[in-house]
Amino acid sequence: MNIIMGMVASCDNMEMSIDSKVENKLFGRTEVKFSAEYEGATPSRKAIKDEVSKHVGANAERIVIVDVKTTYGTHKCKGGAYVYSSKEALNLASRHLLVRDGMMEKKKKEPKKKAAAPAKK
Repeated sequence: MNIIMGMVASCDNMEMSIDSKVENKLFGRTEVKFSAEYEGATPSRKAIKDEVSKHVGANAERIVIVDVKTTYGTHKCKGGAYVYSSKEALNLASRHLLVRDGMMEKKKKEPKKKAAAPAKK
């Protein structure tokens, strides 16, 4: 397990620091925990993904944002992201995370057919 702490990156209105990086060889990914301070509204998942991408040096297409938690009344957030080593390893990611990040389409549910009511005698 490789753990790296204390890296700082910033963009126009957000300053991000990587709190920890843990390599998970079983899933072919690096699990990243980050903290960010920002001005104005909470940054979008895409902006956070781009910032993590710059910081880690990986392609944004292989990064999945797991969670972003904000603290009420402050301009700070903490969260986690998975950085996958390859497109093939990305197939191991949970489907709902890929849908939330816009990397996969949501499955459309087909309406259930109603069974015919039994005839009354």
